[in-house]
Amino acid sequence: MIIAIGIVAIFFLLYLSALDWKKSVFFVLVFLVLEGVVRKWIWPQASQYIYFIKDIVLIGAYIKYFLIEGKKIKKHGINILIYFLAIWSFVQAFNPSLGSSIIGLFGLRGYLLYIPLFWILTDLFSTKMDLYKFIRNYSLLIIPVCLLAVAQFFSPPSSPLNFYATGADQIATFGVGGEAIARVTGTFPYITGFGTYLCTSLTLLIPLLLLRQPLIWYYLTIFELLLVLGTSFMTGSRAVVLYQGLFLISYILILLSTHSKQAFLNLKKFILPAIAVTVIVPTYFSKSIDLLSQRSIQNSKEGVDRILQPFIEPLSTIPEIIKLKQIDSYGTGATHQATQLLRTSLNLPQGDTLPPIGEIEPPRVIIEIGVIGFVLFYWIRINLIICLGLTSIKLRDPFLSQVGIAAFLFHTLQITSPVVFNPNMGIYYWFFAGFILLLPELERREKSEYLYYQEYQKTKS
Repeated sequence: MIIAIGIVAIFFLLYLSALDWKKSVFFVLVFLVLEGVVRKWIWPQASQYIYFIKDIVLIGAYIKYFLIEGKKIKKHGINILIYFLAIWSFVQAFNPSLGSSIIGLFGLRGYLLYIPLFWILTDLFSTKMDLYKFIRNYSLLIIPVCLLAVAQFFSPPSSPLNFYATGADQIATFGVGGEAIARVTGTFPYITGFGTYLCTSLTLLIPLLLLRQPLIWYYLTIFELLLVLGTSFMTGSRAVVLYQGLFLISYILILLSTHSKQAFLNLKKFILPAIAVTVIVPTYFSKSIDLLSQRSIQNSKEGVDRILQPFIEPLSTIPEIIKLKQIDSYGTGATHQATQLLRTSLNLPQGDTLPPIGEIEPPRVIIEIGVIGFVLFYWIRINLIICLGLTSIKLRDPFLSQVGIAAFLFHTLQITSPVVFNPNMGIYYWFFAGFILLLPELERREKSEYLYYQEYQKTKS
C-alpha cells in the first residue's frame, strides 16, 4: 500500500510539473533553498522522500519541454562530449559489480539529471530584464536564510534550530577549549548545501553591484552581500571563505583587464560596498571570524591537504582501478552516500567490495565510471570553463558580460567541488553552464529589438 501511494504521488507530481515547465524550474531553484526547512522542521519523518522532490519536478519540466512542446536540444560543440558521457554512464548503470541495476539507475541522477538545464536556459529567460529580475528577486532569499544562520550561531548546539536532516544529535561545532559553537546550516539540511548556496549567492550578487539599480535595490544588494560574507565565517568552512576571497580578487582583476576604459567607473561602484564590508563584517561577525581563524591555524596542514587531495588522489586511484577493472569500473551510484540505505530498504544485493573511499569527488568518479568516464567528465568541466571565459569576453553588453565573468569564475574556482554527489552544486553548476548559450542569445535579442525600434522610428518620420 505504501509503495502504491508513493507511485501515485510521483506521477501526480510529474503531472503538475509538466503543466508549466518554466514555473517548475523556478520552483526547483527556490525549493533548493527551502528544502531543509521541510526536512528538518515541517515534515522530518518524510525527510528521505522530500530529498527527491526537486528531481521529480525537474523530470516533469523536461517532459513538458522536450516531449510535449517538442523543443530540441540547443546546438553546441560540447554536446558531443555530453552524449559520450551519457552513453558511458548509462552502460555503467548496469555494471554487474553493483549487484543491482536499481543502484546504477539511481546513480545516473548525479551525472545526467541536471545537464538539460544547460539547454533550456535560453527559453527560461526571454530578455536581459527577465534575467536581472530573477537574480534580484532570487537574492532576496538570502535575507531570511542568513538571518536564520545568525540565530543558529548564537544558539546552543542542542537548540532545535541546530540539527541535520537525519535528526542526528551530534552536529559539527567549532571553538576553543570547552566552547562549542554550532557550525550553521541556515535553511539547508547540512553545512555543504549552505556553503554551496553562499558561494552561489556571492556569484549572483557581485554583477548587481555594477548595475544601475533603484536605490532601494542597490542598498538591499549591499545588505545581502554583508549577510553572505558574514555568515560564511559562521559555517566554519574554510573552502567557502577561500572561494569568496579568490572570487572577489579575480573578478576585480578580470574586470579591470577586460574593461579598462571603464576601470575607474567600475572601481567607483565598488567603493561603498567595500567600505560597508570592511567596517561591518569585522565588527558584527568578529566572533565567527576569530573561531574560523583559530580552526584554520590549528588544522593548517589538513586545510592544505584538502586543497591538494582532489589533484593528487586521482593519480593513485587511476592505476589501482586499471589494475582491478582495466577500463571498467564499479558502476554509477557505487560510492553514493545513499546507496547503502537503498540496498537495505529494497533488500538489494551488496555488490562487489569497493576500494577505500574518501570524501572528495574525483576518486569516487573514477571508482564509479572508470578512467574513461573520469576523463570525459572532467574534460567537459574544463571545456565549460573555457566556453564561459570566451563567452564573457565576446559579450558587449556590460551587465551580461559581468554575469558571464561571474559564471566563469564559479566554474573555475569550483573545478574540484562535488557536482555528482552534491545535488545543490549539480543544479547550480549546470544553471551557470547554461549562460554559455543564454547570454549571447539575450544580447542578440536586445540588439534585434533595438534595430527594429530604429527602423520603426524611421518609418514614422
